[in-house]
Amino acid sequence: MALEVSRLFGGFFLSPANLPKYFSWLDALSYAKYTYVGVSLNELQGLTLSCADASTSTCIPNGETTIKQLGLDYINIGGCIGALLAFIIFCRFIAYLGVRFLKN
Repeated sequence: MALEVSRLFGGFFLSPANLPKYFSWLDALSYAKYTYVGVSLNELQGLTLSCADASTSTCIPNGETTIKQLGLDYINIGGCIGALLAFIIFCRFIAYLGVRFLKN
């Protein structure tokens, strides 16, 4: 159940900007969010696209515009890595407590 909530509110299905106010705290508990945002920032920062051959009326000239449109400009790559490391440490600590104190 916790993994499904994490995946649902991680940014793949719902943009963080489009979440209802009462569900906004679930966004911060999603490991998938930090993975998605980190990969998106890594790929889109510094990206320049050519609009000369665009056959549509809309053209996104650079990756920073896409980052802002998706609402991913609230954290940097270092923050994403730090959050993921915190998730790893927390899960390992809980596993240690389970192994240490639970008996057969």
